[in-house]
Amino acid sequence: MKSITVIGRRWFERINGNTYHSAEIIIDGTFVHKIQFAYGYEDQYIQSASEFLEEEGHIKLEKYNNSGFEMLWSYCKKHNIKYYATVTDVRRRKDL
Repeated sequence: MKSITVIGRRWFERINGNTYHSAEIIIDGTFVHKIQFAYGYEDQYIQSASEFLEEEGHIKLEKYNNSGFEMLWSYCKKHNIKYYATVTDVRRRKDL
């Protein structure tokens, strides 16, 4: 694996005050998976992508004692994988 790209979209639901996201995962220029609709704000789209990549056996994140798992950017840096993540805030749920 030479590169991982995560393209996220976030949508803020004003009525209940919740934020949702979707994420496209690309490995070595090839589309691998799209997370359609998930709860989470800020960089949660990266966490969702990391969980998918690990569940599918693409990566193996290191578990830290009480602080959880290593971050995707850190994994990529350690394994000399190019990493790119971007997010866009969208106005409508259907734009996720």
